[in-house]
Amino acid sequence: MKKVYILVSVVMASFGTFAHTVEPSVTIENITQESVGVIISVKSGEASVKGALVKIVSERMVIGAGTTDESGNVSINIEFYNGQTVSIEVYHSLYKSEKLQDIRLENGKTYPVSMKQKGDSAEEIAEREAEEVKRQEELQQQTEELNASTTQAQEETEAARKEAEEARKALEELNANSGAMSEEKKNQLEADIKAREEAAKKREDEAKKRAEQLEAQQAELDAAKKAEKDAKKDANQAQKDQEQALKDAEKAAEEEEKKRKEAEKAKKDAEKAEKDAEKEAKEAEKDAKEAEKELKEAAEKAEEAAKFEEKLLKLDEDQAKIDEDRKKLDEDKKKLEKKQKKGKDISEDLVKLDEDHKKLDEKQAKLDDKRKKLLKKMD
Repeated sequence: MKKVYILVSVVMASFGTFAHTVEPSVTIENITQESVGVIISVKSGEASVKGALVKIVSERMVIGAGTTDESGNVSINIEFYNGQTVSIEVYHSLYKSEKLQDIRLENGKTYPVSMKQKGDSAEEIAEREAEEVKRQEELQQQTEELNASTTQAQEETEAARKEAEEARKALEELNANSGAMSEEKKNQLEADIKAREEAAKKREDEAKKRAEQLEAQQAELDAAKKAEKDAKKDANQAQKDQEQALKDAEKAAEEEEKKRKEAEKAKKDAEKAEKDAEKEAKEAEKDAKEAEKELKEAAEKAEEAAKFEEKLLKLDEDQAKIDEDRKKLDEDKKKLEKKQKKGKDISEDLVKLDEDHKKLDEKQAKLDDKRKKLLKKMD
């Protein structure tokens, strides 16, 4: 009995520790989203602008991008769009940047953008080049931080899984032993379950805070991408030779697009790894709940076994009383036999003695019937 109580305490202690380490499940709101395709047409006066970098930005996050073709047009498809307002940002080394704000996209619609030519000094070109290097370094740092956050989540999930396994082993040892659970331990079990619920709520709040932090990091990444518009340079030759400058601008736009895609891929890979870690955390939490359920069932069985044992003890006490009464009747019979040897009439006493034996036989039969029914329930 004492061994069972100790096992229950060990299991609940394991659950208590696990409740503080397992990551919570993250609630995802279902928002109706549709794909949308638009065309951005970029011109400078009557001339089409080729090689312009076009970004569609929502809440500081790039949701679509592309580079204009010979006709100055670029088609951009956005797979998930929920009708929010966006800004259309256009960049080109030979033209001043342009932005259309508070735009609500309509599928199949063409959005015209007019750009003005610019002339850059050598100072401005060098300044933007230095800023480009800085922006790329910041982008790399943010991606590394996101990867570090994912690694930490994976380590916490592994720790939670180990604790769940230890709890399961303790539960198996509990099931291998029989005994009763006191009311005090039952109350302790209920209190521990309540504590786990409160801990789960705390984990959920912490997950929300962590999501807000990741969102802030995402905003910083988007801000870094937006700042890249000032990073592209063109040589003084671009001012002297318009055609050569245009080719240089097209190449620079392609390189920027490549860097943007690489950065987005790195971010998506990090987000995927984080989602995988969250999935593992949910599975670990599910295992813990199953172990908790099995523990509760084992506790109920232990309590039921204790009740049966108590009833059997009561039957044993009744049996002992019957045996004691039977012994007294046997002693009375011996006394009567001594009286009979002395010539005394004991016929009436023998009749009474037989009646007392009969009453004990009836009690014995009822007791045996109770015992059979109880044993049948236990089976």
